[in-house]
Amino acid sequence: MVYEWNVLRAIACLSIVLLHATTNTEIINGTIENPYYQFFRLLLCFATPTFILLSIIILAKRYPVELPPNFLWRRFQFVYIPFVAASILYAIYATLHYDESFWNTLYRHIVLGDFSGWFVMTIFQLYILFFIIKKYQLSSIWLTPIMLALGILYMTLAKLNGDFSIVNDNVVRLLFVGWLPFFAIAYLIGTHYRWVALYISKYKFLTLVFVVLSTSILAINYYLGATEITSRRLDMMLLIISITLCILAFGQIAPKLKIINLVSQYSFGIFLIHWLVQEFLVPYTAQIPTTSLQVIALFLSSVIVCMLIIKIISFLPYSAYLIGKAHIKKPSQ
Repeated sequence: MVYEWNVLRAIACLSIVLLHATTNTEIINGTIENPYYQFFRLLLCFATPTFILLSIIILAKRYPVELPPNFLWRRFQFVYIPFVAASILYAIYATLHYDESFWNTLYRHIVLGDFSGWFVMTIFQLYILFFIIKKYQLSSIWLTPIMLALGILYMTLAKLNGDFSIVNDNVVRLLFVGWLPFFAIAYLIGTHYRWVALYISKYKFLTLVFVVLSTSILAINYYLGATEITSRRLDMMLLIISITLCILAFGQIAPKLKIINLVSQYSFGIFLIHWLVQEFLVPYTAQIPTTSLQVIALFLSSVIVCMLIIKIISFLPYSAYLIGKAHIKKPSQ
């Protein structure tokens, strides 16, 4: 595995856990009326779309021409089935803890993506799109601008029709059309990754400038009143792309840390179960005196607990169907 990919995956995973630590802390203690705190939460929203970028970059780099015959089946086994397993787990929790209907909750989770694992449904749609592009050898020359235009148009219309987006939030965020710009950019990066990696490494400090500029644009819009905390904002696109390029650039020269590879290996399992773990932990971390310490404690404890749970599950037969295939690699002798 390319090391900078592990760096990007680990940072994105930890950022999602940190974002949800702030969310769950607010659920317990009430909304925190601090613009700096809320803007920090908005910045963390870069993380989920980054998984789209990284997933498609890897696929485009690994499969420049043809796909293996079991391409979709393997992803169904080790991506979608763990999503279904997590959906069942969350539905059981909702039934026991909130006295909700198990089958109704399971339907909302699996069909509507109405829980923190919803992103798997989106990424699987993009796997199918990638499969179609490779199967029919569709040219990126005309496909890329079409995908960019469709995605931007979709997000613009969703923003303009606010009431529809609120009522149909699950459909708006799940449908792959809104994520096409990220797919298109990631496909181009992955297809030409050797050249891109060399270029961004050579001009890595320009990627930092790109991050600063995109953050500034987001900050200006935020303080002008665009305070919605979501990754589905047009002004988030530049931030997501800039952070991705910056991490890929500096990840090439970063020290090879075992913790990075470890978090990267555990990332899918952490993504699936961290929200549930945080629901159990937040009543305790919320007792800590200050908000910042509450968030840090919830973040660190949930990462540790998730990794322990994943480690235990990895000893079970067929554990890859619960936490994905990239879990716990045996050390070399």
